[in-house]
Amino acid sequence: MKLKFKVIIPLVIIISTGFIIYFGFFLLPNLTRRQQDTKIIYIAPYITYTHTCHTHSSGCTGELPNQLINYTVSTNGEISTISDEIITESNGFFQLELETNTNYTIQMQTLINETLYWGSTEFSTSSGSANCITTGQLKLYS
Repeated sequence: MKLKFKVIIPLVIIISTGFIIYFGFFLLPNLTRRQQDTKIIYIAPYITYTHTCHTHSSGCTGELPNQLINYTVSTNGEISTISDEIITESNGFFQLELETNTNYTIQMQTLINETLYWGSTEFSTSSGSANCITTGQLKLYS
């Protein structure tokens, strides 16, 4: 019986120490770093009408629900940071998770009834900046 405790107790201590080190040094700092270094931005491209918005809420609706949008995000004058396509949600918005304290330009285009619409807008992810971007008007591409 004493032999079991002499083996089990050190084993439990070693395993517990391993978990503490893992959570304290690797997992926890990465969880908090991600929250501080990125910001979710909600973007509603529009053609005809929009609304002013600073903080996105569940009541926000955009003009183009369920619409395929091709977009390119650039930062500080770089050519392209992110380039992808996404379908807007039923509320007309799509969301991107971007680094904080950065100025961005997003170029967007979409095809509606075989007509190409294109536009761009600028925004920032600095502290206190809007997370709801409704200034991206798409115009007929010519």
